[in-house]
Amino acid sequence: MRFETLQSIFVRSVAAIVVMVAVSMSTLSGQGAPPAQGRQGGGGRGAPAGPPPPPPDQAGHGSGKLVIWGDLVDFSRPGVSPRCFATNRFKRGQRAGFRMTAIDGGTGETEFSAQMVVHLTYGGQQIDIPMRWRGVGGFPAAEYPRQPTEQFTAVWEVPADAMVGTFAYTVTATDKFGRTTTFNPFPNHLAHFSIVE
Repeated sequence: MRFETLQSIFVRSVAAIVVMVAVSMSTLSGQGAPPAQGRQGGGGRGAPAGPPPPPPDQAGHGSGKLVIWGDLVDFSRPGVSPRCFATNRFKRGQRAGFRMTAIDGGTGETEFSAQMVVHLTYGGQQIDIPMRWRGVGGFPAAEYPRQPTEQFTAVWEVPADAMVGTFAYTVTATDKFGRTTTFNPFPNHLAHFSIVE
């Protein structure tokens, strides 16, 4: 009886290992595959890529206010560590990332039709940086527990000769229903976009 129990445990253990190896191999082989047709990917952040296809119309949208908010992040290219962390302090040559989301106030759902633009006041001029909807996937699974569908992003590479200081920015949005809104960061200048040594 004891031999049969040990034999049963051994067989189950071997079966579990075989299943784990099969799943691991399937996952690893899929990571090297090209992006699926119609999906974003393959170019990384900031790489020239066409806009994602528009999502289908969302029932009930356009019934409330358009609400947007977001943050500033380090958008260093893959291979740089750490990267993709929240910060408002950037050095010359660093890729400053703007992440936003747009919400339909009537449904509480992401408003995919929003067109957003970052307006950065720098050197006495306004720099307009269009944002891109990133809701079609293609995000690294190791970094994202789920594929975000609510994310809009923009990148501005801080010039090598950039002046040090704190700079104002806003983000404006318009959707297909004609609703408009503006995001302003907190009024405390310590939360504003900063270029540091």
